[in-house]
Amino acid sequence: MRNPNGYGTITKLKGHRRRPYWVRYACSYSTDGLRLKENRKTIGYYPTRQEAIIALAEFNRTPYDLDRQTTFGEIYEKWIAEKKISGKTELCYLEAFRKCTEIHARPISELRLQHLQQIVDRYSETSRANVRNIITVMKGIYRYALRYELIAKDYSQFVVARYVDDKEIHKAFTEDDIKLFWDMPRSEFRDLTLILLYSGWRISEMLDLDEVNTAENYMRGGKKTKAGKDRIVPTHHLIQPLVNDYAEGFDITYGQYKKQLKEYGYLPHDTRHTFISRLQSAGADHVSIERLVGHISKTVTDKVYTHKTIEELRKAVELLT
Repeated sequence: MRNPNGYGTITKLKGHRRRPYWVRYACSYSTDGLRLKENRKTIGYYPTRQEAIIALAEFNRTPYDLDRQTTFGEIYEKWIAEKKISGKTELCYLEAFRKCTEIHARPISELRLQHLQQIVDRYSETSRANVRNIITVMKGIYRYALRYELIAKDYSQFVVARYVDDKEIHKAFTEDDIKLFWDMPRSEFRDLTLILLYSGWRISEMLDLDEVNTAENYMRGGKKTKAGKDRIVPTHHLIQPLVNDYAEGFDITYGQYKKQLKEYGYLPHDTRHTFISRLQSAGADHVSIERLVGHISKTVTDKVYTHKTIEELRKAVELLT
């Protein structure tokens, strides 16, 4: 079927080319004697005719400046600027955006599903949070572009989250390694690791606690989830001296701690994973474990009717030896 006048043209170039389909549109007209001459401008080159047809259709639906098409990176800046999010969330999104380096400078109108999926697949062996944040950023950028008619199709909705299961990524500290940390000379890194192993805090929560009560021996904090916010974790007697020494906070950063812990073959979240695994092995009831680590209870009874006191939680924590 012939396209209407001025719609644009698709030409298949000769030879062996990766992108043989040349898409152009009529940007102006001039006269050549008695004939009207169409001056064409290139929209792009595409590997298949189908992609060329889609590109031409998108251009005619929302014509864009071919000298400087809006890039993936430029839309990210506009999208993040209008979002009302916390500083920590913005840092997570920025980190996810940086993982998309190869498409930062590419016009979003030229990107296809395979470009997005390749990035997500590359990080499939990292944490679920990494993968989720990358997809969240992609979807946010595409929704913004769709809203302002910079694209005709949202490819981000078809991206599949592929990742190794968390249980295969994170591992519990062995008893020998826990003993290794107890036996090594004191340092901020060593002390922080032991506190995390016996409290179950996320490293980000531990570095930003709301309260360390040295009189009644408990810590209060938590920020990630509704169930985890403002929770109280009794201080295990073995780490009480360490907690007291760092009641004013730690100087080590998350990045520094992660780098040092990696030398022992562990990730920061492994301390939390260890805490939960050891409590389960020691016979702690599941409600106490959920309260201590800030997980959402799965039953109505646990959510509404079960109220754990600090002393009950302390008994659970002290099961660890």
